[in-house]
Amino acid sequence: MKELELSGSFFEMGRQYGQGCRREIWFFSKAVQLMVALSERPGADFFDPQYRHLPREMTSFFKNRKRYRSQAREFLNSIEAHYPEGLDMMRGMAEGAKVDFEDLLFLNTAIELTRGCTSFAAVGDATASGRAVLGMNADEAKGVERTEIVLRVHPDTGYAYTVCAMAGYLPFNFGMNETGLTFMSHLLFLTPGSKASVGAPMMLYFSVLNRCSSVDEAKALLESLPCCGPGSIVYVADGERFLRMEANSAVRDIEVVDEGIRWSAMQPQTAALAPLNAIPGMSEANGLFSKNRTTRLRELSARFSGRLDAEAVRSILGDHGDPDDGTHMRSMCMHPKHAAGKQTCASMVALPAEKTCWFFEPNPCHNDSKRFAYGQGDPGTP
Repeated sequence: MKELELSGSFFEMGRQYGQGCRREIWFFSKAVQLMVALSERPGADFFDPQYRHLPREMTSFFKNRKRYRSQAREFLNSIEAHYPEGLDMMRGMAEGAKVDFEDLLFLNTAIELTRGCTSFAAVGDATASGRAVLGMNADEAKGVERTEIVLRVHPDTGYAYTVCAMAGYLPFNFGMNETGLTFMSHLLFLTPGSKASVGAPMMLYFSVLNRCSSVDEAKALLESLPCCGPGSIVYVADGERFLRMEANSAVRDIEVVDEGIRWSAMQPQTAALAPLNAIPGMSEANGLFSKNRTTRLRELSARFSGRLDAEAVRSILGDHGDPDDGTHMRSMCMHPKHAAGKQTCASMVALPAEKTCWFFEPNPCHNDSKRFAYGQGDPGTP
């Protein structure tokens, strides 16, 4: 993955970002507009966009673009009120990448409808050390991996942080700040009716790494924000515990965990959001094989409970399922040939107490990792 070092004000960092990823940002912003247009066709969604309509959508690109810009402007007030640094960064990015600010605004408020992933966290007796360990796979349509980048962010205010993100998209996949606080987030697949009013964008949640150093601080910040997005799950961990939040535009449920294991494969689990679970009505491919991954996560959690460490979490993220059942090659680690064109684009294993994380690109099953650390010493490489 391309790596960028950013420093200064949020506008200055955005300009550095735009200059360093001009090609990737241009490509991704245009690709997302086309993919969203295709997914609006009857019977399609972002993960099954029905490419046969691509020529027609290409001819109406500028008409769609005007509508998407108008939709994106509706989020400006909530971002300005709760995450003005994000607006500054996008404005700097637009200048640096030489793209229209409203195209970036749409990218940052529309792409949250598309991300499917697997996330995993454990602490207490479930882990080998008693301290928190986390892991996540970011799964997308094949081709998106070319936009994955690493940002080493050193702002003038707040905490420094390292994240893996898609170029131009401020809501990153996962990351860690200089205190070891770890953040990861992805989509929940909820029924269409639950997306009728998106309200505020998920982007607001992603200020946690810059503003917080503990689970308590993160919980207070998240509770101070409006409910955001069409459906998402958030994990935030320090060394001793983690929080797990499920939310949509109307409901937010936060659980602080100091003992046990939690996971997500895009299916809501809280009492408030479980009735909105859309996975049972989706095809396996469109649901990114969420049922298989949920089954395997349950099995692997039980198998590794009590001895979870960085290596064990990598094993879970790199799992290909059971050769003797329907989960084989349709489990956590996705390869396009076996998963209807879906791809694990990037992964993270994190040890917040050691202020250390590892990023993998694209698949954790066979690729080397890159270690990022803010602490002293070396806890080893998964």
